[in-house]
Amino acid sequence: MPEGQSEEAEETDSVVTLLFAGDVMGHDIQYQTAYDPATGLYDYHDCFRYVRPYIEEADLACANLEVTLAGPPYSSYPCFSSPDALLIALKDAGFDVLFTANNHVLDYGKQGLERTLRILDSVGMAHAGSYADTLSRDTTYPLMVEVDGLRIGFLNITYGTNGVRTIVPNMVNKMDRDQVSVDFSKLEAMNPDLKVAFVHWGSEYQLQANSYQRSYAQFLADQGADLIIGSHPHVAQDADTLFNPERKPVVTYYSMGNFISNQCRHNTNGGIMVQVAVNRFTGQVLSTGYIPYYVFKGVIDGKYQFYVIPTLPYINNRYAFRLPVRDSLALVRVHQAMTERLSDFIPIFADVFEIEDQ
Repeated sequence: MPEGQSEEAEETDSVVTLLFAGDVMGHDIQYQTAYDPATGLYDYHDCFRYVRPYIEEADLACANLEVTLAGPPYSSYPCFSSPDALLIALKDAGFDVLFTANNHVLDYGKQGLERTLRILDSVGMAHAGSYADTLSRDTTYPLMVEVDGLRIGFLNITYGTNGVRTIVPNMVNKMDRDQVSVDFSKLEAMNPDLKVAFVHWGSEYQLQANSYQRSYAQFLADQGADLIIGSHPHVAQDADTLFNPERKPVVTYYSMGNFISNQCRHNTNGGIMVQVAVNRFTGQVLSTGYIPYYVFKGVIDGKYQFYVIPTLPYINNRYAFRLPVRDSLALVRVHQAMTERLSDFIPIFADVFEIEDQ
């Protein structure tokens, strides 16, 4: 141990923390609210002000980008195109990786896919899931990210693209088992310490994973995934601990729900972020936990905006503001529903993620 370094500091130094967030949506009222007529610019930074400490605290933070950055005119469902300012706010909040294999990646076809990739590259945002051509996929996928010496390999796949066909030479990663097996073999040859599968799947608005998700998750575990994270249903679903053929546990969060959106269906106004602690020397997943949050649409500090608010800090009155009664009650209901649905897993409420090395 270096002189002057405590055992506690040594344990902290041995842990890499990952954070995953769900569906980043872009409904029309979201970009209308982000618009400042005085400047003619869009600004989403306030949306993430209350979750930014969690995102920044993680050594690597990832989310599902479920919009295109196809340029103006901006649009909402069924074809999403959001301002580039949304990406800037995500990056400034602390996100390092965005996944693009989802059912809206082809909302604006070839032009939308390729512009999205160019904008991601222009701000230095790592990404996986969709590609301009075979060469770019071959040279950048699986995505490998190194954090404090820990090599993390990411696979990102989607069940489909709303029936929109990919235009050659563009490519979108699908849940093709043969191709996924090939991709896992390629990933193994890259010598990662941790293998993560981020999957867009499941039945929308259903609170429990369906049988196909469960069987496909086991297939991913059998292929070598160390961690499985899901998106698409727009609600937070249950989670499992699966086992690979060597009986190694593979934690699986089937869906984290919407990270930010204007969806109004029951259970769509909140979700979870997943935090994962990994031993940076061995690649062992030490622990996982989740942060429940509520999406508030209204005024805080005199500004009308969409705000992602972690539930327990608000319930414990650690924020110097109060929501309208209706939203306060909704936030509590979201918190209770998440903790009941994920009762076998650990909710994380501390400002700093702490884990004892194992």
